[in-house]
Amino acid sequence: MINASTKFIAVIGDPIEHSMTPVIQNAALEALGTNVRNIAFRVRREDFDKAVRGAMALGILGLMVTIPHKEAAASISDELDWLAQLTGSANLLHFRDGTIVGYNTDGYGASQSLKDAGVDVKGKRVAIVGAGGAGRCLCFQMLLDGASCVHLFNRTAEKAIRVVEEAKAKLSYENVYAHELKHEALKEVLKDVEILINATSVGMHPNENETPVPADCLHDGLVVFDIVYNPLETRLLREAKEVGAKVIDGVSMLVYTNVRAVEVCLKLTPSFELMRQRCIEELRRKI
Repeated sequence: MINASTKFIAVIGDPIEHSMTPVIQNAALEALGTNVRNIAFRVRREDFDKAVRGAMALGILGLMVTIPHKEAAASISDELDWLAQLTGSANLLHFRDGTIVGYNTDGYGASQSLKDAGVDVKGKRVAIVGAGGAGRCLCFQMLLDGASCVHLFNRTAEKAIRVVEEAKAKLSYENVYAHELKHEALKEVLKDVEILINATSVGMHPNENETPVPADCLHDGLVVFDIVYNPLETRLLREAKEVGAKVIDGVSMLVYTNVRAVEVCLKLTPSFELMRQRCIEELRRKI
């Protein structure tokens, strides 16, 4: 029960109504016996700085940050963890002793999700769709995890080019390539790729009929990982499954970022299994 002593962790983004974070994190926080709860707020781009300063003033413990604020979250931070500093993108802000500490836990969440599914990135050819905060992070993470090459696709090629140039400069990797997100380029590149990751919000509720990659670009030699978790099976995953590809949904990545948020803000480790089960139950209930 919420009372005057309750502390909060919040999740902010735009849109935010689809978020499973309050549902799953509150289940875990309750199981831990804490008087801490998670709440969600829709925050527009132009209100981001004010929202962060206001949350800090209100005594909120930390902010989980989703689309479209991850790069702004890194910019507003006084300190950054190593991956947030490397990528210029943060998805968790912790208010500590009057300072804002930014973390990037997306890379950790994605790596763990792939490992849990039995997928080893080392030596694999990877394609990532999206060069925003998540795509930028996953491009760096896949290179750090030993991918033999990474192809980064984005609707505006210039944004992908900037990320690729930065990855080459900061990580001294040469086998990373930028592409405009077009059917012909996808079809040509994906025929030789082993892991495909959607790092955009395309296909997310309520736009379930959308997909970032046409079905005729997919093949049975692919592992297809979609970071979108609502719906549980996106159109991309459904069409990938139909051609015999191995598919990985976005639930585990979401849960791992929630685990890290609680660990950072409370110094407690919540149950991964409880949160994943609760998320799947809630998503199935909404079908």
